Amino acid sequence: MLLAACGDNKKAKLTDASTSDGAEVLDASPPSPPTIDAGPAPSPACGNDPQICATPPLSVCLDAFYLVYYTDGQCTQHRCHFTTNLLYCPYGCMNGGCFGGFT
Repeated sequence: MLLAACGDNKKAKLTDASTSDGAEVLDASPPSPPTIDAGPAPSPACGNDPQICATPPLSVCLDAFYLVYYTDGQCTQHRCHFTTNLLYCPYGCMNGGCFGGFT
């Protein structure tokens, strides 16, 4: 965590933060994404109806902390094609969803 020190017309200086009892504050940045391949996104048949691709496939957990979800469905050559996205779940991932809430 970083704290900014304010001054009159001066640039803010960033310093490392610690708690009042001297304990260090841990960096909450996510770890590097896993090297596991999520594989291709599902591509259901859409015929000539692009509306079928408006609802993306359900999200899945790639591992204990990463969620794979799909967006931007497009009907091309009679198959739905989606963009595959990866989301870090800081409290863990299970059954296609992240634990805890996001604010």
